[in-house]
Amino acid sequence: MKNILKDLNQEAGIKGSMVITPDGIMVASALGANFEEDVVAAIVSSLLVAVRRTLARIKAPDGLNSCILYANNGKIMFYDMGKAFLVVVADMNLKMDSSIIAIKSAIYRIQNRRVA
Repeated sequence: MKNILKDLNQEAGIKGSMVITPDGIMVASALGANFEEDVVAAIVSSLLVAVRRTLARIKAPDGLNSCILYANNGKIMFYDMGKAFLVVVADMNLKMDSSIIAIKSAIYRIQNRRVA
């Protein structure tokens, strides 16, 4: 799984990626050297849990499929993969139309990987 994340990170504008469970536990990550893995995992986990809890409280019919959080210096994207979420940390200038193919490909590869 880590190799799939590393491949995704080669896409222009993507700084790092990780897979976390719906309750916020990190499964795998491939973050750049500029990131403290524990700090990013804690922030992403708390964001995911808070967004999912809020959606449940307002009785959103489908829950969280995907979410993009924009900040001054970048964005964090969440994609539901069923049993886990793919989280992508990217530059603010990331072109979503060209990167979505690489992200969807990574999701497919993660969901269909063979585990020894």
